[in-house]
Amino acid sequence: MKKRICISSLLLVLLAAFWLVGCTNEPDVPPTPETEPEIIEPTEPEVPETEDYDEDDVMPEGPTSAFDIHGALHRIEYGDNVVYLFGTLHGSHPEWFPLADIVEDAMARADVFALEIDISDMDMLVAVMEEMVLLPDGLTWAEFLPQEAYDHLVEVIASYDIPYEEVNTMNPVFLIHTIYMEFITLLSDLDLSNMGVDGYVLEVATTLGRPVIGLEAAEQQLNILYNPPFDVVLYQIMHFLPPIEMLAEIMGSDDVSVDDLAFMYEANDIAALIDVFTIELSIAATIDSPYGIYTRDIVMNYRSTYYANAIARLLRETDEPTTFFAAVGISHVIRASGGEEFTDIVEQLGLLGFDVVPLWQ
Repeated sequence: MKKRICISSLLLVLLAAFWLVGCTNEPDVPPTPETEPEIIEPTEPEVPETEDYDEDDVMPEGPTSAFDIHGALHRIEYGDNVVYLFGTLHGSHPEWFPLADIVEDAMARADVFALEIDISDMDMLVAVMEEMVLLPDGLTWAEFLPQEAYDHLVEVIASYDIPYEEVNTMNPVFLIHTIYMEFITLLSDLDLSNMGVDGYVLEVATTLGRPVIGLEAAEQQLNILYNPPFDVVLYQIMHFLPPIEMLAEIMGSDDVSVDDLAFMYEANDIAALIDVFTIELSIAATIDSPYGIYTRDIVMNYRSTYYANAIARLLRETDEPTTFFAAVGISHVIRASGGEEFTDIVEQLGLLGFDVVPLWQ
């Protein structure tokens, strides 16, 4: 389990983190001091200069998709500026593309593409990831973890035939997600190697020669995912890293799988996705756990609110008339429909006074 394997899996982790929540029983974990992840104050995404663009320009014609995936597309207008908000899945099948005509047309009209983070700068992403692979200050698991969590982690990696000496300075959260991704890659038909629908959107932006910006700094997103408070780290160790025989059993169970998510996404079954994200995959079953509270408040709600504020600034503060195509994980677009504990970008933009028009209904 080398560092390079972890780095190559990083962009795929968030999808895997959600669908296995609540699969095991909660053990007693010894109390430990909490550490908070650094959350970067919202800043205005820098909008690159764009060339004059004719809205009648379209993408070159290609094969028609059999699925017409719309990703719960919404349109937000403010003065002369427009944002198309599109929900992605961080995995894909080749036959999904091109997307629905309304989505392809929105991308063709875009002057600037906005993703969760700027995944076009892979050198920068790898540099940020490498900083998060290892524990800080040269610590080992024995120095970092309480005895119960340490013993569990050592026992589990032995079941995977992972040499202790190769990973005992690795960030445990990083290791957990990397192991999951290895299994999901083996068990799923979904292509997780190309950054999914997000990767397709980036490819379209590159083909059109459009600039790409991030709604969120890569450092913030990865810091939130891989450096949560210490009690959240312990919860993930005890819950999400069972011995190999138990993990295989969990992934072979009747619980919602990545392939199930893919089927709902390609079928444009937004109601099913809402149900899954807010009940099956999210934190409903573990709402009182440290991981559940952190996932709801920070990973889900805080980041959705952060994206909404970034989009609001693009609309209000971009001087030249500009059309943006904003692509984020689809849960950030539809989650508020799952109940009052959840919010999403659409709801937050509405609270900020914007008229968010669904183009998919």
